[in-house]
Amino acid sequence: MAGKALRKQILSDVADQGGADWLFDQIASGVTVAELARQYGCSRSYLSRALNSNEAYRKVLSEARVEAADALVEGGLEMVDQLNENSTSNEIAATREKVNYRKFMAGSLNQAKYGTRPQNNITLSIGDMHLDALRKFNKDRKDLQDVPDAEIIDD
Repeated sequence: MAGKALRKQILSDVADQGGADWLFDQIASGVTVAELARQYGCSRSYLSRALNSNEAYRKVLSEARVEAADALVEGGLEMVDQLNENSTSNEIAATREKVNYRKFMAGSLNQAKYGTRPQNNITLSIGDMHLDALRKFNKDRKDLQDVPDAEIIDD
């Protein structure tokens, strides 16, 4: 029964703070469901189930995650901008890892904008293309040699 009371409390608090609009702003600005769960003293999974039980919140969570990708990328840029000539190699390496993870998450949340799409690799052999062109040239030349000479008739 304590679980149902907490679920009601969570949904009531979200509604009191602005409902779907508030939830969208939180998630889109980069606040994670795990951070919100810590505020309620519950697991991330429990909070996610509670929020997703409301159709409006479920829709908003999905839309906000796409926007959250932008927040992740912007946060990564801020991290890089904080580095300066006095930054140690350890700080630079740690920042690089954080930025790479943010790029990965941004690609997961907004595949269309930040995702890495599979690439179709094409291999061209210039040597093979050159040989094909020479063969065609020689074939065309041979075809021209097989044409009988034309006879010129004076009027």
